[in-house]
Amino acid sequence: MGFKRGHRTIAVLLFMCFAFLFCTGVELAAFPGEPEGYGGVTWGTRIDALKPLRYAGTDGSGVALYERPGEELIYGRAKLIAIEYGFENGRLTTVTLKVDSLLQYLLMKEEAFKRYGEGKQLAGHEDSYSWSGEIAEVLLMDKFVVS
Repeated sequence: MGFKRGHRTIAVLLFMCFAFLFCTGVELAAFPGEPEGYGGVTWGTRIDALKPLRYAGTDGSGVALYERPGEELIYGRAKLIAIEYGFENGRLTTVTLKVDSLLQYLLMKEEAFKRYGEGKQLAGHEDSYSWSGEIAEVLLMDKFVVS
């Protein structure tokens, strides 16, 4: 995976809502355990229904990111450093779970496989996987951020 000294590894598990993909005409099938949201919040929930939130910035595509103060930062046995909820047009579209080490990434992977099955390996990524369903796509990705 190319871990180097001076770099901090951030593994990201993205839950993306594709509720509006019906426009593409593609028939998708649910995968085992396909999430209808995350943390008790369903895809499409309005941001004003989730107060209080703490603004965490925007992602590369301009989606506004927020954290829920006091939320337990656990995914299976993985200890998370953050859970970011992404809102587009005021509605929940993505959730990003972040960890800060290879061990936590592997624990996150273990939990994702337990919940959703083995997943499809992403082309060009040694240890990244995807699960595509009717309303959600789950991506388990390794990302590297300079410390």
